[in-house]
Amino acid sequence: MQVKDMAEGALVRGHYLITRKELIPFSSKPGRFLLVHLADKTGEIRGIVWNQAEEVAAQIATGDIVAVEGRVTVYRDTLQIVCSSVMKPLPGEYSPEDFLPASRRSRESMLAELMEVIQEVEDRDCRALLEAVFTPDFLQAFTWAPAARSMHQAYVGGLAEHTLNVVRLCQKVAELYPEVDRNLLITGALLHDIGKVYEYKIKAAIEITDVGRLIGHVVIGHDTVTEAIAGIEGFSEEKALRLRHMLLSHHGQLEWGSPKEPQTLEACILHHCDNLDSEVSKFAEVLAAAGQGERWTPYDSRLGRSLFAGNGDFFEPAVEDAASERN
Repeated sequence: MQVKDMAEGALVRGHYLITRKELIPFSSKPGRFLLVHLADKTGEIRGIVWNQAEEVAAQIATGDIVAVEGRVTVYRDTLQIVCSSVMKPLPGEYSPEDFLPASRRSRESMLAELMEVIQEVEDRDCRALLEAVFTPDFLQAFTWAPAARSMHQAYVGGLAEHTLNVVRLCQKVAELYPEVDRNLLITGALLHDIGKVYEYKIKAAIEITDVGRLIGHVVIGHDTVTEAIAGIEGFSEEKALRLRHMLLSHHGQLEWGSPKEPQTLEACILHHCDNLDSEVSKFAEVLAAAGQGERWTPYDSRLGRSLFAGNGDFFEPAVEDAASERN
């Protein structure tokens, strides 16, 4: 049961995120009861554990996902759950999508599209590399991963969504410029952010891993591809160098965390397509969150500005015209 659907008297059985935990002394007898705040992506509700509260509190922590059973009651005009059971769930019993926003595209459709794009790559070396990296297990992890923690497409499935957008943009650019090595460009687009599978982990929130903090997805991705290339017999040395350069330069500028700036045509295109999708994604998210009828969005710290949403006549007279005033 989602928090938004809870009503007085409802029996509750589900998984929730603990956002607050506190042991509170009873006022009329020895001992303490446990107060927790329980949340999913639809809302938050108080939970009360009357019995064996200290033992339960010792087994759970703020930020944990817990399996809860209980009944919804009303206390001081506010809904709360009187919990009969609060415990850690077994692995696989809940989905991160219950607590985090997710891509509007299904993981299944993005997985199918990724596999289709890989099969369309005609170059023998590039296809072998993609098949070596995008194993079935890796593809599953890839379609769960976010594209970022907060900047763009920071939700379940965001990495696959972003990657496919970049691939489609690169395909369109390759149609305009016949001198582009299309196979190399699409391969680089598919691989450019694979390090994010290891940089982020999804629990009840998007967290940065130790390897993500200490090394980062750019270098992780480069090392993963370099290792995969080493296992492919006869892989072109120059092709390998060009691909590795694309991964190391896709952020475009040194001050944006790019170890190298683009120095090949394909690296240049990949950087701009990558940046275009991330910027469009941020604009779209800010505009989608604008209040109904609001002509301007609130200030967004990522963009450093408010955005014009419209939702009305573009030209509005600031004052009545002179004739109207005279009349």
